[in-house]
Amino acid sequence: MNHPPYFSMTLDRIATGLAFTAILLMLSTSVHAGEITSWAWSPTGIASVALDPVPAVTALNNDDVPGVSSNGLLVTQKAYFSIGPVDIEFVVEPSSGVTEYSIFEGVDNGTGIPWSSYRIELGFGVGAGFTPSPSGDGLDFDSPDFNSPPDFSGSGFFTTVAESEDVLVASGGIFPLGGFPTPLYRFNIDVPDGITSFTIRQQPIGIPEPSTAVLAAFALAGIALRRKTAPIRSALLD
Repeated sequence: MNHPPYFSMTLDRIATGLAFTAILLMLSTSVHAGEITSWAWSPTGIASVALDPVPAVTALNNDDVPGVSSNGLLVTQKAYFSIGPVDIEFVVEPSSGVTEYSIFEGVDNGTGIPWSSYRIELGFGVGAGFTPSPSGDGLDFDSPDFNSPPDFSGSGFFTTVAESEDVLVASGGIFPLGGFPTPLYRFNIDVPDGITSFTIRQQPIGIPEPSTAVLAAFALAGIALRRKTAPIRSALLD
């Protein structure tokens, strides 16, 4: 069956349009693949947080690249007023892979007491709705190879970091009252395909006040003394 010339031209235009649309879809997918588009912290009265704007991703789907990632995010300051968790929530575009980020943080201790450690955990939701990230979901602190070690050595406050898939704990020192680490703390996260948001929860672990520790020690000593002298008193009364 013979078609008029304009019919063939219409089919050609449709085919060209479909091909062009497919190219645009591929380009838009690649531009936004694995990109953190925004982040915000959840005010609780525990701290004041300053977040730099989220820059454009420079290396998409760069999972497992050793060292500091070229995809960097900066927490200019996280000033704690009291001990408790602070949640930062990230909005993520779906991707066809895993993108690795380095996060740099300035942390200030205004809680009134020094800290013995600092804990960071990955999860979902904020506040009472926070749930820890399940094992094997692809959201992790550069697990399982851990070839981009976190750095919490700033100002020498902490000397060691215990790494696991979804939790980091910096310890081995004292973060003093009024302290601020130089250089800033740094850790890497892997952001997988298939999620639209996630949360980083952080919390300092305070050292008990001396008065509390002393009272506890005296209480324990008193209990031990009473136990030791009870048989003696009993024998004298008999």
